[in-house]
Amino acid sequence: MTTLTDAKAAAQAQGPRPDPLAQIRAEHVMISTGDYAGTLAWYRDKLGFQVKHEWSVPEFPGVHLAYIELNGFVIEVVGTPKAFQERKTPPDLETALSDRGFGHLAFLAADVDAVAEELRRRGVTAVQPPTSFPDAGRRVLFIRDNNGNFIEFVTPLSSREDEGGR
Repeated sequence: MTTLTDAKAAAQAQGPRPDPLAQIRAEHVMISTGDYAGTLAWYRDKLGFQVKHEWSVPEFPGVHLAYIELNGFVIEVVGTPKAFQERKTPPDLETALSDRGFGHLAFLAADVDAVAEELRRRGVTAVQPPTSFPDAGRRVLFIRDNNGNFIEFVTPLSSREDEGGR
């Protein structure tokens, strides 16, 4: 019969356990919407996301779900017939940056100025045009999706300096 002391000694002999949290990585972020089809179309047409999987859950009638993906980044779009939370999208970027809770999605871009130009071509208006923030070491661009959620595009200033910067 193995005793608790024997089990403890055996565990100590094997060495420290690896930290299971040291092995996690981002998998997806979820956006809920009352405009499921419009949200799938917006992310496809404006940013190039592709639908990877769509499904429903019988226990939640009227709810539609999809995983959309671009360059390994996954967004779970959940279409709901009624809002399941009271929180609204912030009215402007200043409020979004000074509020608590989820604020925005962020994407790393080789050149936010080129991204801004392409988004403009696709009919997307910048909330914050490409702007350099030397203290943060970044040049950023902010837009909103069709639901009012903020999306940031980031280019490290060091990579811009390597190209002669703007």
